[in-house]
Amino acid sequence: MRSASPRGYGAFPGGNANAHAHAAAAPPSSPMAAGPPSAPRAAALFSRIRDQSRALVTSQRPWGQLLDTAALARPSSSGETLTRLRRNLGYFRANYAISLLGALTLGLIWQPGTMFAALVLAAAWFFLYLSREGPLVVFERRFEERTVLGALCVATFFALFSTDLGSNVFKSIAIGLVLVAIHAAFRVTDDLFLDESEAVSDGLVAGLAVPKQPTYLVRVV
Repeated sequence: MRSASPRGYGAFPGGNANAHAHAAAAPPSSPMAAGPPSAPRAAALFSRIRDQSRALVTSQRPWGQLLDTAALARPSSSGETLTRLRRNLGYFRANYAISLLGALTLGLIWQPGTMFAALVLAAAWFFLYLSREGPLVVFERRFEERTVLGALCVATFFALFSTDLGSNVFKSIAIGLVLVAIHAAFRVTDDLFLDESEAVSDGLVAGLAVPKQPTYLVRVV
């Protein structure tokens, strides 16, 4: 006969055995069993690209004003050239940035092989680094994040400097920069007007500060 427990309850027969059986049958917890976590890096990158694209589109000037051939004239001196460069680069900076992106895109489309290499690199960066968290597992072998990042940097460096991808990218950007510089030097700035915040940010105004109120001293006798 079983003895009663100190609280007056009888012991449940086989209770400990069933508890041990359930504990043995439960699968061991693993940090990889919960599935891959969300990818905040990819979400942050896409959010940043979206915000920058919206800001670039909303801050662009009218393209008719940029491409107005009647406003082109040869500068009379090097000082006027520098003034035009400074003023036009500040005024049409969004248009110039979009033009550089267009030149880069056209350079990649012109040679489909380099465009394919660029797409492969972009996909590798996205799937192997941006869209995942934690170590990479390939054939039951774990690769830490630093190893994956280093391998991607080496592959990108090799693709840029050992194939036609790098030369095509550099040529496209160089041609775009030359065209932007020529336009900025020959574009007359007499009809371009900036508001106060843009003028201050571009350094065109020495200072726009709130005037200080005069100070009065009262002498008490």
